Amino acid sequence: IWVNDDGSLGEFNDVVCTGIEEKMGLHGSATCSLTLGSKNECRGTLLGKENRGMRAMFVMMNEARLLVGMQGFGCASASYMNALNYARERIQGKHLLKLRDKDARSVPIIQHPDVRRMLLTMKAYVEGMRSLLYYVGYCEDRIRISDDPDEKAGYQGLIDVLIPIAKGYVTDKSFEVCNFGVQIYGGYGYTKEYPQEQLLRDCKITQIYEGTNGIQAMDLLGRKLGLNKGQSFKNLLGEMNKTVAEAKNIAGLEGLASGVENAVNKLGEVALDIGTTARSEKVMNAFASACPFMEVTGDVVMAWMLLWRATVAAQKLEKGAKKKDAVFYEGQVRTAQFFINALLPVTIGRMTAILANDGTVAEISEDAFGGK
Repeated sequence: IWVNDDGSLGEFNDVVCTGIEEKMGLHGSATCSLTLGSKNECRGTLLGKENRGMRAMFVMMNEARLLVGMQGFGCASASYMNALNYARERIQGKHLLKLRDKDARSVPIIQHPDVRRMLLTMKAYVEGMRSLLYYVGYCEDRIRISDDPDEKAGYQGLIDVLIPIAKGYVTDKSFEVCNFGVQIYGGYGYTKEYPQEQLLRDCKITQIYEGTNGIQAMDLLGRKLGLNKGQSFKNLLGEMNKTVAEAKNIAGLEGLASGVENAVNKLGEVALDIGTTARSEKVMNAFASACPFMEVTGDVVMAWMLLWRATVAAQKLEKGAKKKDAVFYEGQVRTAQFFINALLPVTIGRMTAILANDGTVAEISEDAFGGK
């Protein structure tokens, strides 16, 4: 309804709510369908200058996408904390090393290897994603306080490259973490008596809105990889290598540093190759690998963040951290160790697959998908 100059209600603007959607999750946020102009009587108001809307929107979208990443991360963090507490309290099954001992008692499920693997995977992603989101905020703060135009531009470049990761990769992994959260609860996780299934449902939307994660991957490959002639992406790799160099000089982290260094170098190779392919006649092949490229980039960023955390923790332990602090710092080092030794090698394999430039996705006929 239009409002008259005197504040009274004026003409109906031909905007009708045609229904409230029944959604998979996020029930606390109402979603409706709107019909605008069904009688050709809907008027709009121009905000700003003509043909400048997309430019203004993308300024807003950077922040919106970062906030969606935080939303997905919030679900993942809650799911991990719930799963950790449940695994410490839920008594079920004998310890693996005492299966043949008829007198052995059942133990908390956190003592079972597969549950520990799932928990450590959740912990690694949650802590790595938290650090990534904080790092983007740090870059924004540096822009605000800096008086150096070149420094501002450098940090803005890092933000621009990382936004698709902070939204697309973070929400993908957040959903994966929430899935583990349901699994650790077993059958109870599938019921509404416990919060895990709601966190999984609520998290799903974060992979979809403010640009689906496929769009985030295309943005990373199509726009952000070549930003400033590729210098912004190179700067990101350079920041990673600074952490690697520091970790190499810390006792006990040398091997982890080498693992991350190999991944960073491999990522640089993949970025150059897929960027070149995207500018060639095989552009379809490149964009078929856009999501895998976003995933491996995110994985290497996670390894960087976890190694960075481990460098701080190892130095605190060396200085004699005690009690709860020591346990916390041990957890940081162990989490980095797990991710870099157990998960990062899988990322190396995915990067090898991207380098193969397989054309199957582009070449398969529509009929060959089946269904007819």
